[in-house]
Amino acid sequence: MQWDIKTAARLGILMLGGWLLAGCDQSPPDLVQMPDAVPAAVLITDVGVLDVDSGAITANRDVLVIGERIAEIGEAGTTTRPDDVYLIDGSGATLLPGLIDMHGHVGNSSAPRWASEWPDAKRNLRSYLYAGVTTVLDPADMHNQAFKRRDRVAAGELPGPRIYAAGPMITADGGHPVAALEGAAPWWLRWYLLPRFTRQVDSPESAREAVRDIAGRDADVVKLSVDRIPESAPRIRRELLTAAVDEADALGVRTVAHTGTLDDAVDAAEAGTTLWVHGVYKERIPDEAIARLVDYGIPMVATMAVFESYALLGREPRVASRLERETVPAETLAAFNQPPANDAGEFGAWLDMLYAQRAAARDNVRRLHEAGLTILAGSDTQQGVFPGPGLHRELHLLVEAGLSPAAAIRAATSDAARYLADGAEPDFGIIAEGKRADLLLVAGDPAVDIGKLADIRAVLLGGVPLQRTPLAMDAAE
Repeated sequence: MQWDIKTAARLGILMLGGWLLAGCDQSPPDLVQMPDAVPAAVLITDVGVLDVDSGAITANRDVLVIGERIAEIGEAGTTTRPDDVYLIDGSGATLLPGLIDMHGHVGNSSAPRWASEWPDAKRNLRSYLYAGVTTVLDPADMHNQAFKRRDRVAAGELPGPRIYAAGPMITADGGHPVAALEGAAPWWLRWYLLPRFTRQVDSPESAREAVRDIAGRDADVVKLSVDRIPESAPRIRRELLTAAVDEADALGVRTVAHTGTLDDAVDAAEAGTTLWVHGVYKERIPDEAIARLVDYGIPMVATMAVFESYALLGREPRVASRLERETVPAETLAAFNQPPANDAGEFGAWLDMLYAQRAAARDNVRRLHEAGLTILAGSDTQQGVFPGPGLHRELHLLVEAGLSPAAAIRAATSDAARYLADGAEPDFGIIAEGKRADLLLVAGDPAVDIGKLADIRAVLLGGVPLQRTPLAMDAAE
């Protein structure tokens, strides 16, 4: 959005301070802590185990975890019980894999821009874990933070979900997100952000060079921006997309594409990208084009939560979810219902489009899912989309769009894990002996009622039971 000079300057100072400090020690809220002593073995007793692929629950199971792995699953009362095992009562509860957010910007702030809150990556990581999200695909962040943060989490130096990182996104010269950053930040902050957050390209060789740079930083995927935000922004040309994808393929790195229209999705698919991020949200897909998109065999991350957040901003009161009340300061939540009377400038038309296209975007997801396209769950963590709780909102929206609760859960577990595993058998995203013990224990049956996912009894990260403490102890209803 467009702001007056004083507001932009203040925001710029806060954003710069937050981004520069994101890798330093801060004092995030104690939403999640690792236990003082990590148990060698954990036994979850008498629990219902959800097969996320079928949606079926096997009742009265004991699940034994040793170290980072699921060691044994058996009928309740029959499994091995090591000495000094840590017991978790699973009666009346369902055990499922830890959730996977396929569009989680770890370094973003989720507060409204006018609240001028610093981005706090450490807090975001703990918020993901609190909500049961144990794996995140971070599809855009600054190159001097994204990969270091991912590696620190992997090394156990920083509590957080496992991160797959893309680093900077490749875009046309002046393409998205350049206009968004230029509209929110003064020139001196743009000078710092733009070359770290984006790679602007205007020729096939510059596209290849951008891929080489990002892949050389050990990126898990390379992100290509195809969508126009706002509509006046330049759009990357097909030959640049093809050059970037070809270079990434040669280097053994997959590409993901930020798309908005049917033409965006087709161009990205024809270039050879492996994932649609946002899919088609700007228009209704003609019925005759559904089969063509399905035939590409490319999964789609719908990210309805972020578009819903922007579409309703200033139009309808924002009602906080249970998990948001437990993880987000009350004043931050209240600020969403106190927007300033600012002119959104050229972004106003984009916001109006989002509101007008809400039904069509849901209908696109429904028809693609029914036709056999793989839908993956991702929240797009940013203003109004909180790390962890935002994924729960996304799952509710997927159900509203026509997926069953079981299918929505699969979009955030096994299907997402298979994409991230890149053809290998994933060691997470399902519950089976030998798999990584990233686990979520919830009351009731979430495969019937998606809302049960928010009634969390326990979260295990690599076999470690996390200590969860909400911001407000009386937040649960």
